[in-house]
Amino acid sequence: MTIVGSSRKHAWIRGWTTTSKLGLFGLLLLAAGCQGGSPPKPNQALPKPLPELAQRVKPGHEKARLVRIDVYGAGAVDAAGTRVVLLFEGAPLFHQRQLPPQGILPARIAIELEDAEWGETVPVSQLVERGGLQRVRLATPNPRVVLDLQPGASGRVFYLTDPYRIVIDVSVATHSRRKRRPLVVLDPGHGGREPGAANDALGLVESQVALDLAELTASRLRAIMPRTRVMLTRSTDVDLSLEERCALANAMEADAFVSIHLNASSEPVRKGGVTTFVLDTTNNRQALRLAARENGTRVAEVTGIQGLLAKYHRQHQAEGSLTLAGKIQRHTLKRGRSVLPKLSDRGVRRAMFYVLVGARMPSVLVEASFLTYEPEARALTRRNYRRALADGIASGIASYLLAR
Repeated sequence: MTIVGSSRKHAWIRGWTTTSKLGLFGLLLLAAGCQGGSPPKPNQALPKPLPELAQRVKPGHEKARLVRIDVYGAGAVDAAGTRVVLLFEGAPLFHQRQLPPQGILPARIAIELEDAEWGETVPVSQLVERGGLQRVRLATPNPRVVLDLQPGASGRVFYLTDPYRIVIDVSVATHSRRKRRPLVVLDPGHGGREPGAANDALGLVESQVALDLAELTASRLRAIMPRTRVMLTRSTDVDLSLEERCALANAMEADAFVSIHLNASSEPVRKGGVTTFVLDTTNNRQALRLAARENGTRVAEVTGIQGLLAKYHRQHQAEGSLTLAGKIQRHTLKRGRSVLPKLSDRGVRRAMFYVLVGARMPSVLVEASFLTYEPEARALTRRNYRRALADGIASGIASYLLAR
């Protein structure tokens, strides 16, 4: 199964308070963090929660404009959740409220906007009726966006910048997974108008190589574990937002989410190598630059948002991601070295990749090789090297699933 959609870039979340106010750089609500390298130790713990931040609107601040509402993850009848993305021109102030059922009204999530308006093309109401969400609607007189929830559903809210987006993740309780076949979602990075990195001299484009690696990985994983279901977020060269990629994995209650990319650098690369990333804060300059490139944003935006990540660190999900990352890193390196013996081990690292933010299952991002390191770039033009990398990724995933 493949999903396609619009273009842009993403992140995630938090549990409920009855009422909370978020300013221009308000409160980032995140629920998926982990630490790279080895299992977390006491002296490696994430920072203590930071206080809520608020910034007053400057005099003469122009009204923000809601230009689009996207709903992701509701494609399946039995979807376990949906993601609603409010896209703005400008940056609004907003309150988020959880409202209980009242009369004929169901439980609701209300995003109350300040200094904001919506465009004429934004629909007044969108019927969903899946994934815990009945409807998304605009309400007046106070400008607000209301999500009518289905019974038993709950939601979490966070925001992203560059461009400014308010993201609401809705989830609904589902049945036990015990008898269910494992599901892995593979995410070929980039696509469409966002091709990613490139090596023009060798005709390599990240989005195309990543898709080929994902397809080879899916084929190999099905051969290793025939009972495992494997889905790709895209199977062609199409635009796909970061918000949508993770939303599919959440909606389908995937057991693992693996985003596949190729590394690159604008600076000379002395050695390339394989790196597997988990979601976490970092001060590493290279990791920040790489995250900014993959997120389609600026380093300043990554550093500004990631400071609040630790507050909503989910330890059980973080540990699963770290285990998955370690297995993928070891197997990919081993298989890659069967073709390219000097392939470097860049290890399991941490970075603020938006595509991983909000995942409810163990999730990692693999930078399978460097497009800007000549030996690896040339190897990537050959089928045997791509197949070796894909075999390694698949073997790592299989090893993780079998050990659970």
